[in-house]
Amino acid sequence: MSEFAQVPIGELMEGRSGRPKFIRDYMEAHSGEWPVYSASLARPFGFVDDFEYEGSHLTWVMNGYGGRVQEVDGKFSANRDRGIFVPRDGVQMPDLTYLRFAMEPQLVAAAVGRRVDGRLNEYTKIYPSTAEEVLIPLHKDPAGGYDYAKMTVIGEKLRRIEHAQDGVKLARATLERATLLLEVEAPAITLSLGDEMYFTLSIGERVLRKDHTPQGVPVYSANPLVPFGHIAESNLTDFSKPSLLWGIDGIFDWNLIPEGTEFATTDHCGRLQMVAERLDPEYVFAYLKFTRNRCGFDRVFRASLGNMRADAKVVIPLDAAGEPSMERQQTLAREFSDQGAIQVQALAALDDVLKARMTVEA
Repeated sequence: MSEFAQVPIGELMEGRSGRPKFIRDYMEAHSGEWPVYSASLARPFGFVDDFEYEGSHLTWVMNGYGGRVQEVDGKFSANRDRGIFVPRDGVQMPDLTYLRFAMEPQLVAAAVGRRVDGRLNEYTKIYPSTAEEVLIPLHKDPAGGYDYAKMTVIGEKLRRIEHAQDGVKLARATLERATLLLEVEAPAITLSLGDEMYFTLSIGERVLRKDHTPQGVPVYSANPLVPFGHIAESNLTDFSKPSLLWGIDGIFDWNLIPEGTEFATTDHCGRLQMVAERLDPEYVFAYLKFTRNRCGFDRVFRASLGNMRADAKVVIPLDAAGEPSMERQQTLAREFSDQGAIQVQALAALDDVLKARMTVEA
């Protein structure tokens, strides 16, 4: 079994704060090629015409999701939301990837501030003096010293795993964006959702959090899949037919609410109902849901009523008499749902791979 020494980060590295001068005005006045890092691990805050650090360094988020660690290579700077670990003179450094995995859980645990389940609206912070005191595990060799060779092997393995996970992330993103092959053979007719002979479209009304009640009617907003909360009475009428809900300015998706189910919507949620009797709601829902990426709606190109009427369409199979075929719609609805279920299962399997916890305890 491996033995570890619990070592303060400050014994290996000095924690330094980024510079507060790196604000938008400064960045605009000194635009250049060298990145400035901030609280986001996804991308640099911007680029300037000079740099303060060079080489390979570990950096950490000081304000925001406090304690998250990132390796940075090359020439760069950091603002007041990012800290930089600088190796102390005369100290032999273990593999940086090994250190990153060893220190991040400890730094995150040591950060203070507002923690929220799922990290939504989380705001935590950890500053250099605290970061330097955090203990991290380093492998020991039989003589009692640090086992640098073993830590290097583990670091290389962690890099290989991360590289493989990057491929999984790409595959997952591609699969999630994929439009299923929903082929509707002729005879068929393409209907615009703006065609009032077949559909009615509407949006809800503004609902404030102060209007919420512990129980009552579920109210849907930008996320049509999960209720935003509950209110005492619905702001809608006519629940005699199924309703299809979509998010107007969030992640564009669809939900099907069965007939007879009372609910409410905010002004961030759209509602579609079928006017024509020969349209199958399950089919229309499946077709719209699994072809939703064709519309290109997102937080910028919003799925507003106008855009929905102009751009969203559904292909309806016809019978021999040229009328919408309920039998064909129901058959296709089952096929579409089966394909969608396979896609969901594949995404869940990829998520399990990405959630696998990697540690230095090898």
